[in-house]
Amino acid sequence: MSIKLFTNELSAVYDAPLRKMLISNFEITQDTFNDILDNQATIEHRQSDIKETQTTIESKIRVQDENMHELVNILTKYDVPIQIVNGKVVDTEEGE
Repeated sequence: MSIKLFTNELSAVYDAPLRKMLISNFEITQDTFNDILDNQATIEHRQSDIKETQTTIESKIRVQDENMHELVNILTKYDVPIQIVNGKVVDTEEGE
């Protein structure tokens, strides 16, 4: 998105230096607004990328967690003393 200010419509100002200064200020303001809009678009695009990456990471963590629980279940079926405590796999003594 771009903003175009009407800087050359100042023909009613008869003081040439004042007119040039006003036009210059309008052009600077216009460029600044356009930079802000460009930066906003870039930020929104990067936020979208971050959300997509976050979703991917959360999905991978969920799969890893499911796999770890499945592994513990399989090992438990074969009487391997193992369990998950505070999110970590730990050996246990038989009979616990």
